[in-house]
Amino acid sequence: MRTIALLVILAFPLLTHAKLCPDGTYVRGNTCKLCPDGSYVGDTRCKITPRGGYTGGSRQKLCPDGTYVGGGNCKLCPDGTYVAGNRCKLNPDGSYTGER
Repeated sequence: MRTIALLVILAFPLLTHAKLCPDGTYVRGNTCKLCPDGSYVGDTRCKITPRGGYTGGSRQKLCPDGTYVGGGNCKLCPDGTYVAGNRCKLNPDGSYTGER
């Protein structure tokens, strides 16, 4: 049983489509792009939102909680945050990133 649990834990990063960035946050995709405010996005460019934050992705979407996500629909995750995409993917640190 311990062997199976260890294999699942070790394989978890391979199953997610999230990248661990230098500041310890996870972003969707394979790239960490540093934005002017010190945050990271999972895209090749930072797009500023109307509230002054940054998102990645070609289009921004305003979510019901007032946050913006880039690159897709707003998806409500179990922890109450919104991500871009059709599914919430759990990261090793307990946060969520979106997946199409």
